[in-house]
Amino acid sequence: MATDNIDPTARTLPDFNVAMVQLTQHLDTINRLSPDTAGQNRLVYSPGWIAAQGQLLQWGLDLGLNVTLDDYGTVYLDLVGSTQPETIIATGSHMDTVVQGGPLDGLYGVLGGLQALITLKQTLGQPKKTLRVIAFSEEEGSRFPTTFSGSKHYARIENTTGLKDKDGLDFDSARTAAVQQLTGPGIQRTLPKLPATFTELHIEQGTRLAAAQVQIGLVAAIVGQRRYTVTVTGVANHAGTTPMAQRHDALQATVQFINRLCLLAQSVSPELTFTVGELALTPNTVNVIPGKVVFSVDCRHTNTALLDNFETLMANTAELFTETDLTIHVSRWANIPPVQLDQQLLAQNANLADQLQLKHLQLASGAGHDSQIMTQVTPTTMIFVPSIQGISHAPQEATATPDLLAGVQLLTASLYRQAY
Repeated sequence: MATDNIDPTARTLPDFNVAMVQLTQHLDTINRLSPDTAGQNRLVYSPGWIAAQGQLLQWGLDLGLNVTLDDYGTVYLDLVGSTQPETIIATGSHMDTVVQGGPLDGLYGVLGGLQALITLKQTLGQPKKTLRVIAFSEEEGSRFPTTFSGSKHYARIENTTGLKDKDGLDFDSARTAAVQQLTGPGIQRTLPKLPATFTELHIEQGTRLAAAQVQIGLVAAIVGQRRYTVTVTGVANHAGTTPMAQRHDALQATVQFINRLCLLAQSVSPELTFTVGELALTPNTVNVIPGKVVFSVDCRHTNTALLDNFETLMANTAELFTETDLTIHVSRWANIPPVQLDQQLLAQNANLADQLQLKHLQLASGAGHDSQIMTQVTPTTMIFVPSIQGISHAPQEATATPDLLAGVQLLTASLYRQAY
């Protein structure tokens, strides 16, 4: 079929409502694979993750796409181009989740990208350039103390040496055991070529789009993100015989320290986010004063200098809390710098959204995404759709169907503009 006079921004592609039915079916299929009824639990290299990546591989084979699996478990589905096959226009996201996560985070970007590719293939046939859908192996950092290991591996910048999960299993052992279960005829096993561009479709995970009553967010920047493990060591002792004035209670010190950090974060910048999401007591017994507390800190901002400032304040505050028989140790294990996304791709998508009559605004992402890794190796952009009540990383995560459809429409138009 000749494509010169066909423009998806003029709404000449097939009925997107049919595409939405297919997308919903794919979403439901993957989400039913999660082994836990309390939300989605596809932690990297877990049984649910293996089932999801395996299902995507099978869909790619069924569609007649070129299917590749790298040794981290990232899936690549290619619709090979006719005249410029070496030029790759990529889209995608991740399918791993946080513990008790939602049904759309990451997954919408992978399956929305797959649906865009299916729509273009069925309507227009072979593109001039290769279209690629990517399902990165891991993004969330919810099992091992690392984030974006899938996209980092693809970008040739990963370092997972020595990483262990909470059960003491090392990353490479878990990776090898899981990836070797992903088999099938026609699956190539290699680390493929990097793309010429990368577009990530994603739910916003916030409230700004809904508050502005727009369907599309065009992401100009992604916040920097730092993660720390804080260890507070006191003295475990008898809960009934140790006078209050003589205690070295690790939990009491932790509560005071966290409260102080909350105030410091707001003093640095009202836009700096500070979260304690994990906290573990030792010995965690009703009649023993806690002798040790280990907790996480996650802080984010678009300004590196402000992140540096908060880190210094946190270290200084830890020293102030240290006394005889009570210490606070702060260890940073993730430092992802803020990034600016590609302005040319953003402008292109803004123009396409106008043609599609989709209301849109420009914003920064407060969440980390594979795009901030991909932008280091190729021009990268992101498309957001609204999240109902801003809820994400929870089973209640949802986006209205018309908004899911709008995101796929814009992504389809963007891929068409770049590849046909």
